[in-house]
Amino acid sequence: MRTVLWTIGLIVFVVVIFAGFTRSCDLISAPSNAKVATGFALFAILIGVVIAGGVAVLKRMGVLVLLLVVAAMGNSGCTKVEPGWAGIRVKLYGSQRGVQDYPVITGRVWYNPWTEEIYQFPTFMQNVVWTAGLNEGAPHDESFTANSQEGVPFNFDVGVSYQIDADMVPHIFLKFREDANTLTNIYVRNQVRDFFSIEASKMPIMQIVGPQKQVLLERVLDDLHAKLGADGIRFDNISIVGKMRLPPQVEDSINAVIEATQRALEAQNKVAQSTAEAEQRVAEANGIAQSTMIRAKAQADANQVLNSSLTPMLIQYEALQKWNGTLPQVTGSGGMPFVQLTPPAAAATP
Repeated sequence: MRTVLWTIGLIVFVVVIFAGFTRSCDLISAPSNAKVATGFALFAILIGVVIAGGVAVLKRMGVLVLLLVVAAMGNSGCTKVEPGWAGIRVKLYGSQRGVQDYPVITGRVWYNPWTEEIYQFPTFMQNVVWTAGLNEGAPHDESFTANSQEGVPFNFDVGVSYQIDADMVPHIFLKFREDANTLTNIYVRNQVRDFFSIEASKMPIMQIVGPQKQVLLERVLDDLHAKLGADGIRFDNISIVGKMRLPPQVEDSINAVIEATQRALEAQNKVAQSTAEAEQRVAEANGIAQSTMIRAKAQADANQVLNSSLTPMLIQYEALQKWNGTLPQVTGSGGMPFVQLTPPAAAATP
């Protein structure tokens, strides 16, 4: 009978020690200095109790008690949450089983590996690429395929950048029940694929492969913000990596359209160049004509001023200035010198 009582007491002792160590681990990892101090104090008390009471029990129960006590003490585990990561504590048993409502901050975390698990999520910027190549991302084809408004299929590689809000890590784990890697490559990837399919089906293929590709990316990014932003998954960028892969006949048709467009642009450029050159020549001719008119008008104005200033006296004066005093020997009929000479008066007849 006494052996039964000792056995029951031993079991109770081990359970209490077991629960005490679990509680001390919770307090040590709590986001509060007071709780951390309390956890270490409880941990020290439990060690003292084990040492003090274990000796007496060990005398009666021997190696079995020692093993149970060591198992209870060794039950407390420790891990480390690196900077840029956030962890959550998941209790597997008891009235508080489930995900704790606050994330485990960066640093060393004490926990009971028999009754608790620690999951870690990266909170730094994640860059993920899903491609058809085997040398980037996973060693299998992870590319996407969507259809345009006309139903033309096209295949493409996608790159995304996103970040997990540290405060939302418990919510994310409760909702998806997956680790960060599985969350990225299954749930997030499926959402990206679905939104590409939805938005691409609203656009013609010429716009998707042409100037409206950025519009497609912006619409997909807006859809991701609306769907996953409330869960604490913040998308920073999404892009189509490399060239889209189209059916050969469709690609040939698109290339023909692009070539025709380029030829039309070249013709327009030539017309514009010829027009510009003709306008330049007209402008030059207008400039020359206007210059000639200005010179002619200036000459006419000068002649008019000169004519208005000429008088008979002025003409005679200018002629005298240039006359050397010699009269011409021969003059034509009616020729008159510039200077009118008055013959001297006839001598008086006596």
